[in-house]
Amino acid sequence: MFEKKIINPDLQWIQALRGIAALMVLFFHMHPHWDLIPTLSMTTAVTRWGFSGVDIFFVLSGFVVFRSARRTIPARGFRPFIKKRLLRIYLGYWPVLLLIALVTMFVYQERLPPIKKMLLSTLLLYPNIWDNWLPPAWSLSMEIYFYLWIGLIVLLPLRYQIKAAVCIIVFLVIWGIGWLATNQEGVYNGLQPLRYVFTGLGIEFLGGALIAHVYDKQALIFERPRLTLPLCIALICAGFSLGMTSPYFDRVEVMRVASFGMIGMSALVLVLTLEQTKLTPPTWLVAVGNASYSIYLLHTFLLDASGRIRVENGITSPAALLTFLLCLPLIIVLISLLWYRLIEKPIMKTAL
Repeated sequence: MFEKKIINPDLQWIQALRGIAALMVLFFHMHPHWDLIPTLSMTTAVTRWGFSGVDIFFVLSGFVVFRSARRTIPARGFRPFIKKRLLRIYLGYWPVLLLIALVTMFVYQERLPPIKKMLLSTLLLYPNIWDNWLPPAWSLSMEIYFYLWIGLIVLLPLRYQIKAAVCIIVFLVIWGIGWLATNQEGVYNGLQPLRYVFTGLGIEFLGGALIAHVYDKQALIFERPRLTLPLCIALICAGFSLGMTSPYFDRVEVMRVASFGMIGMSALVLVLTLEQTKLTPPTWLVAVGNASYSIYLLHTFLLDASGRIRVENGITSPAALLTFLLCLPLIIVLISLLWYRLIEKPIMKTAL
């Protein structure tokens, strides 16, 4: 069952995990809509934890970006590395923001946000979700910040890079636990000093980087699926069990890392182990993974549009509403796949 294969440079299981993470975030934001139907509202017990797809994204980004930095920076320098990473973020983000602006003005005939908010949102300078014009953009601000971390780490001599990453992780853990112990109420209310400068979410990103280092060293853990896969599944279950015990696990970053961050890191090790086997992910899930950035950026806008369509067309009968809401996630994914193929992919291919 777990025969070894030649390592696939495309890492299709990684793309499949991206697809799973994107669907988790989509269904997390679906649950206020599905709460309109008693039958669908029962899914809230599961979908309310879908925000942890963002934690998976951070771990995956740490893995991918660290490997990219180690290839690019020694050969070409820091500037080409950071330029490519920024283009990857902004050239996917700006077309979606332009779409939202055009629809807001010419379809909804509503006013745009204040100039300051538009400008800072366009440049991805808001790390707080509620400050952003497009709410999911908060994580992109954090991504850019973490790219700088990785770039600076890889500028160090090779023998110091992993040590530096570990030291930063240890510092962030101590910083987070220290403030949680000394000012619990303030941390619970999001008032932790230097919250974004010393964000605990960086532990997830650097955790992905450490996994990349171990993976590139061809550690045996990835070649023993009968041992590694059950262990990863157990850790994923443990992470969910821990994270579900308190509503603060999604807000207090050091607690979030200990639960949902562990899920992301365990899931990454799991799919990297699957990469060494002859098992292949479903083609449709890989396609969703390829379009995961488009799904992530478009889904809240499309959910808002669906609510307007539902109200304007009087979709209120139980049967019609159930059908509409059941089809909604599929429609959002299909629109995102088209956006990826017609907009995002051609732009990236031309620019990168």
